[in-house]
This record gives sequence, C-alpha cells and structure tokens, in this order.
Amino acid sequence: MSGPGAAAGMPAEGIGEARAAPPRRVLHVYRRFHPDYTGDGIYFTRLIPLIARHGVESEVLAFETDPGEGPASTIHKGIPVHYLSRTHGAATRTNLMRWLIRHGRRYDVIHLHSHIDRTFLTYGLARLFGRQVLFSCTLDDSPPQLIAQYRPRYRRLVRALLATIGRFVVISPYLLRRALETVPPERLRFIPQGGILQDDPSSPEERARLRARLGAGEDDLVLLNVGSISRRKNVLWLVEALALIPDPGVRLVVVGPVLEADYAAEIEAAIRRHGLAGRVVLTGFEERPEPFYRAADAFVFASVSEGFGNVYVEAMAHRLPIITRFLPGITDFIVQHGTTGFLVDTPAQFGAAVGALRADPAFGARMGAAGRRFAERNLELGRVARAYAALYRDAPDPAGEGDGFPDVRIRFTRDLAAGPAAIGLAEIDTPTDWPPLLQVVIDTEAAFEWDKGTYTDIGQVAPTRALEARFEVFRRHGVRPALVVDYPVATREESAGIIRRLAAEGCEVGVHLHPWSAPPVVEPKDDWHSFSGNLGPDLERIKLAALTEAVARLLGRPPSLFKAGRYGLSPDTVAALGAFGFAIDLSICPGYDYTAMGGPDFSRFTARPGWFGGSRPILSLPTTAGHVGWLSGRAATLGRLARSAAGRALRFERLAARANALYPLRLSPEGATLAEMRDLTRRLLGRGLRVFTLTLHSPTLAPGNTPYTRTEADLVALLERIDRYLAFFRDELGGQFTTPSALHARLSALRPPGSARPDA
Repeated sequence: MSGPGAAAGMPAEGIGEARAAPPRRVLHVYRRFHPDYTGDGIYFTRLIPLIARHGVESEVLAFETDPGEGPASTIHKGIPVHYLSRTHGAATRTNLMRWLIRHGRRYDVIHLHSHIDRTFLTYGLARLFGRQVLFSCTLDDSPPQLIAQYRPRYRRLVRALLATIGRFVVISPYLLRRALETVPPERLRFIPQGGILQDDPSSPEERARLRARLGAGEDDLVLLNVGSISRRKNVLWLVEALALIPDPGVRLVVVGPVLEADYAAEIEAAIRRHGLAGRVVLTGFEERPEPFYRAADAFVFASVSEGFGNVYVEAMAHRLPIITRFLPGITDFIVQHGTTGFLVDTPAQFGAAVGALRADPAFGARMGAAGRRFAERNLELGRVARAYAALYRDAPDPAGEGDGFPDVRIRFTRDLAAGPAAIGLAEIDTPTDWPPLLQVVIDTEAAFEWDKGTYTDIGQVAPTRALEARFEVFRRHGVRPALVVDYPVATREESAGIIRRLAAEGCEVGVHLHPWSAPPVVEPKDDWHSFSGNLGPDLERIKLAALTEAVARLLGRPPSLFKAGRYGLSPDTVAALGAFGFAIDLSICPGYDYTAMGGPDFSRFTARPGWFGGSRPILSLPTTAGHVGWLSGRAATLGRLARSAAGRALRFERLAARANALYPLRLSPEGATLAEMRDLTRRLLGRGLRVFTLTLHSPTLAPGNTPYTRTEADLVALLERIDRYLAFFRDELGGQFTTPSALHARLSALRPPGSARPDA
C-alpha cells in the first residue's frame, strides 16, 4: 500500500478535482501518532469508529512519526494511517503540501491535532480549495499559546493567519477561556473528552482478590491514582499528603509508567522517609488499568496541568468519588465539590476529604453514583462522537440531535460585554418627578494589600473597628448605610459584633462574595479567580452558600442583599441569586471595563436600576458611575468607537482617559474629589437618573489599608468629602436618603402586576 487511496480501497485524487458525494471524510493530522501508548492517539482510535456510525469516514496522517520498515500507509484497528516520512522521506512543510495536493481531494475536513505548519500555508491551501479546517486545543496549544510561540514582531501577523483555521475545538472550559482571548466565540466549539461507560463486570470476590494483590483488606480505604510518574502529575504531593494521615488503613495505589527516573527516586525516598512502604504501591505501566479502578474506593489526582484529564472520566465510569487538586477551568466544572467528589488545595484539605470518605463509606458510594450520572450526561463517548460528527457536517447543534449535550454551561464574566441582556437584565427609567434618592453601600471586608493581590488577604478584620468609630459622619445626616460583608467579617466575633450593633441601628446587611476567602478556598488566588463568575457554577454556589449561611447566623435571618466582590458577576451568578432567594443585587459598575484582569466589561450598562427576569425577580441597584471629561457629552458615540476593532487597536479608551477627555467615575469619596462627585451627580440627574448609590470600602476608614487613605490626613479629607456630599445631596438637590429595601418597595410599585421584567 503506497497511499491513502490504497489504504482505503479508493483512487487517490488531487485537491482541485471534482469529488464524489458524501459520506463526509475527515483527515486527522498529527505531528506524532502512537495509538498504542499516547493519550490522544488512544482516545481517537476509540472515538473514530463511533463517529463512523454517523456517516463520517476518518483517516490519519502522521507528520513526523516514522514506522520504521513498515509501509507508508497501513490500517490500525480499522483506521487508515498514512506516514509522511515514508511517502516523501522527510517531515517538511513542502512535503506536506505535496501530499495534500495529491491526496487532499478525498477529504472534506482537515482536522489538525498539532500545529505542524508555522507558516499556515498548508492550512490556507486547504481552505482555498474549499476544505473545512479544524484545530483541536488539548493542553498548551490554545490560540494565545500558539501566538506566544512566535517572536513579538510576528504575533500580529500570526493572529491574522489564525483565520486560515475555520474552527477551534476546545476540550475543557479552561481552553475555551484561553481561546476566547483571541478568537470570537462563533469559531469555537466546546466538546469535552469522553469515555466508554461500561458497567463494572467484576464480582465482589474478584474485587477482594484484586485488593489482596495490593495488600489491602476489606476495611481499608484504597486511593487510586492513574498517570505517569512525572513532575506534571505531581504524585509526590499525594505521598506527602498521605504521610499526614495516621490511619494505616488508608492506602495509595499509583498506576502508571515512570517517565522521569529522578522524580521516581524522589517519590521512593519519600515513601521510605515517612515509613509508607506498606501503604503505597507503585505498579508501573499497566496496559489495562480497569481492574485497579474496580479495586479502589476513591480516585485521587494532584496533576498541575491537564488539557482535560481522561482519568476523571474513567473514575466516574467506575463510580468512584474523586479527590483532586484544583485544576483551573477543569475540575471546578466537572467535579461537583461535596456531590461527586472533593476539590482540595492543601494536604489538610486532602486529609479532611479522605476522613469524610473513611467515616462514611455510603457517602462515598453516593458520590460515585452521582459522578457516574454526570458522566452519562456529559462525558459518554458515543455522545461525544455525535458532537464531532455534527461538527464535521457543520451542523448548528453540537450534539447533532438537539439533546443538550453537554449540559455543562460554560459562562464567564466576559459574557457581560454583550450588555444587560447577557444576564437577563432590563434596565428601567424612574419617574422624573421623583426626588433624587441616595443609598450608601459599604463593602465591609477584610483588609489586604490591594497592590499585591488577593493572596495577601489573610482575614484581617481589625480595621472593621474603624467603621464603627467613623460612623458618626453618617448618623448626623440620618443615613443608614447598607453593609455587605465578606466571609471573614461575618465569621470573626470581633467584626461580627460590630455588624450586629450597626444592624440594630437600622443598617441593612447583605453578602459580599470574595471567592478567595469564602470556603472552600481551593482555587489560585489570582486575578481571574477573584471574580466569582469565572468559577465553575457549582463551586461558586458552594462558596455563596457558605457566606450566606454565615451572614444568616450573624443576623438571625437570611440576607436579601448581594454584591459580588470586584463586581464579578456572570450569568451563572445571577442564576444562583435567584436560587438562593436574594431580592437585590448591588454588583454592577456601569462604564467600567475589568477585562484586563479577567473580569466583566460594564461598558454597555447604565446607572439605571433594573430587574433580572425569572420566577423571582431580582432588583438591580448599580453602583452609580458615569463618564466625565471634556468629551463626556459624546460618551455614547465615543463608547461605540472605543469598543470597535479600530478603537481597540488604537487603544482609544486609554488615550481618552489620559487626555482627561473621557473616563468613567464612580460616585465615591474614594478616588473622586467633591467637585467631581457633585458634577457626576448633576450630569446624571439631568439625564433623568433618580436613584443614586454612593459606595466605599470599610478598610478605607482606617489609614494605611487602601490607596485612598494612606495617612490620617487622607482620612480626615475623605470624611469631609462624605459629609459635604451628603449635605449637598440633601440641601442643594432636595434629595432624600434611602435604603436598598425601601428602594425595592418603591420600584416594585412601578411593576405591572405579575410582570417579572417591568418596562422591558
């Protein structure tokens, strides 16, 4: 056999000639193809026969792999495989183009599993002749990572050349997140990895024999790890964590080949050092790991980097609860903490998770069953095959059958760039005969070093005392600020007592979700994860539940106010608020764009109140903000320019701000002068706004905690701005002071009976 035509029993034809009718034919192009022992090769040799059931024929072209003395084309498990090195002698771009010109006519789709042409010429050639070109992102090959492989002076060109790839297939939420940095969503398709979910054929007797081989008794807890012995898989972390668990009945079995001998030596040394020789088994490579899943009680994983992690699918298929270290954009979407497994970050958390399974085996069984159900809905290989078949046919529905596969919805804070409709918000106008109404909202939170990041937040609540000490500035005006509190403030008695006393004075108290301090804290303390809307929806809800319960204990009743830390809303956050019964959201910050940090873009939002739709409508009371500067009268037009491709390329928004021509400003004594606060209020009042929100952070009231009050003199000036602004609002504007609940009552009266989204 000398070519793809021979391998498939059909004549080889060139790209430019007329082609036959369907079935749809796909050429999978790999840099290296080893279907017997590499993960991607094994995976697609399992997947391709299932895709074939949907009218799609597949072949493989190996770019670099040399089969030795074997033929140029062969059949592997029914799949035609062609080796470029055997047909043209060398893996070069020129030879690849020659091969495609000669044989590419046979294929409707070129599916790239590796970036094999740094010039993109072969991809462009395939597109020129009408072939669909796809690229799979599986680990470190998302579009931004591809661009980063080139010298800086070429990256703008490479970004443009990515257009030669019609669509990118991403296998995890993390890779989708990275791809969205450079590729529009319509060119992306999320198709998760899948597995064959067979029922366990083993008997209790066989399971007992397998465990006996591993030195485990019936009452032991066997923790299984499947993966190579390499630093990326981080097996040493599991050994060190096991050493902190004194229970001799907890055992670790590691199944996988040694890829890094020096790392294996470190693991063996740790086993000896901790006296774990009887509790840790390193099996080495096993061609069939399935028996080990059947013998285990739980699956454990500590890898530091994965594109998806097929072992999670295998564990779920075998109904094992999962204990895994947090992998951004993977585990928080596919492992439901407390339901299908545990997300952990520290050895102490690992030990607590193991302890929970050890104490209640039935709990672990329920977790395993829930994981199996999740896999059946989202990770079953036959459904994955349907999704690929639909993609190859360019069908609009990823599953090809309209069955909602996968049911994991991936939504981030970046979705808010589309405007209020992205979160189901209908902004409303208030009657212009209303007097101006002002509420004050104080983000009551632990102090940390803002310039260094959230990792410096260690729950320091002492500055909360300053809130109570400086409260007279509000009392003298009859203002009762709303206090939205984070987890440390709600749970430390020092601060909780202060909140109770202020609540007794009439201050309304709500929740302020800082994901980096609300348990479980398993994710990295970086900018991306500081916006709760970027977390997997289950993890965000678990954190929200913990904070809500803490505030409910503090108040003696459920809170009704919510504000996302760093304004980090996403569509999933809004859905969670409805599920938890919140009545009011305070999270929107109009005009501000936090996308550089991974957060939301509120450029299309206004300071008007609004209603989130649903069976339990939620009132949105945004932070009052607007554009100021000598071009602020043209803010709407210039905002559209700034968001355009040309505006982004020219960095128009940054230039306008530097020239004091146009920039957003919050109604806050933090970072704004009294004159600016007055001017912003008058401008918005003249445009019909009647509901205003003044905001600040409680640590600002103790000098040295935020950039706004470095010294005592800064604090005196800030308190004076608050005092004079409140007097201005009441005396010069004829305004009234109010609270979130009073605004909810007043705005609810505007709603037509039974309407969830008034004036929409």
